[in-house]
Amino acid sequence: MKFWLTFLFLTWAFISIASPYVQKAEFGGSARHRSTAFAIGNSGYIGLGHINSGVDVEYEDFWRYDPASNSWTQIADYPEGKMYHAAAFVLNNKAYVGTGRREDGTYSVKFHAYDPTTNSWTPTADFIGLARRGAVGFAINGKGYVGTGQVTTGYTVTFYEYNPSLDQWSQKANFIGTPRTSAVGFSIGNYGYLGTGETSGPSTNDFYQYDPSTNGWSQKANIGAFGRQEAVGFALNGLGYIGTGDDFSSGNNFKDMWAYSPATNLWLPRHEFAGTARRYLVAFTIGPKAYLGTGTNGTNFKDFWMYNPALSDLEDLLKKIDLKLYPNPAVENLTIDLSDLPSGIERNKIKFSLFSMDGKSNKKYQFEEKVLKIEVSEFPSGSYVYRFTYEGQSLRSGKLTLKHKS
Repeated sequence: MKFWLTFLFLTWAFISIASPYVQKAEFGGSARHRSTAFAIGNSGYIGLGHINSGVDVEYEDFWRYDPASNSWTQIADYPEGKMYHAAAFVLNNKAYVGTGRREDGTYSVKFHAYDPTTNSWTPTADFIGLARRGAVGFAINGKGYVGTGQVTTGYTVTFYEYNPSLDQWSQKANFIGTPRTSAVGFSIGNYGYLGTGETSGPSTNDFYQYDPSTNGWSQKANIGAFGRQEAVGFALNGLGYIGTGDDFSSGNNFKDMWAYSPATNLWLPRHEFAGTARRYLVAFTIGPKAYLGTGTNGTNFKDFWMYNPALSDLEDLLKKIDLKLYPNPAVENLTIDLSDLPSGIERNKIKFSLFSMDGKSNKKYQFEEKVLKIEVSEFPSGSYVYRFTYEGQSLRSGKLTLKHKS
């Protein structure tokens, strides 16, 4: 006696694949925005910031995040007191935090260095530019850089370098874009990058590179098709990332994310941020992963997320898998052909499962060879659901029926 295998319907639908974002323990302090974030070694730090929904509250606390234990610990408060929209950069395992807006509404030129080995802040040379908030900060080859932002007379393009061995600031070439605040800044290799932000006109999507060896700026490819401000940005694994933010202050909030390749001068869309769309999200990077948290969309947040681009890359690869299952109907054998797999996908991590509708039958197959042949005669007559998975992540599924040949 033979069995006929007839497909009632075949759905080659992608099942939701794990996001490259993984939610972690909530930020240890109060929900807030316009915070300051940085990483030193294997720890990340978030602090300062404020809320201004009905009542204005500023913060002076800082918190350390340990990825190994997924936990937050409060560290020494910022010595200048309550502050928001401050800039930061990290040099020689110390974080330098400065500028920003004080609780009384004035702007600061003070900088302090945080040493995690002593959990202490030490005053450093005052910033020599105009006091400001919303400036960007990044480090290149042992020097710190701070520029743009909002001063008492408006927005600025001034840009400065800090030398830690001399504890000294010096002015550098002005940023060549429109004066702005709430921009994004980060460094990749020997270059700094600055883009997006709030101007006296519409928000922007322009993007620029700074070369400290020539003290010069050059414009690069715009990010996306529309302007944004109050976005988040970070550098990770040789790429720059910019995303979230809004189109104008308290405007439409975004959750998209883009990656920039310096080698190709191209922006490519990446998996959107998994949390609620927002502005003033902050981020830091530890090893091959980024961590993002806080921010606001009118409601202040304290949720916290890990971004692992390797998961995003895997998702792209999984979408390219060509799963061939035939014939339809099958008389004696069902053939599953995995001869053509994208580079980076391991065949033996793909599993094929058959489930009877009554739940009594459940058979799983692992692929050691390129082609798997299943004898139809080993199954009782009935309806079945099949599923392909890769390391537990669902790929595709469908329904079929095994039917006795009369």
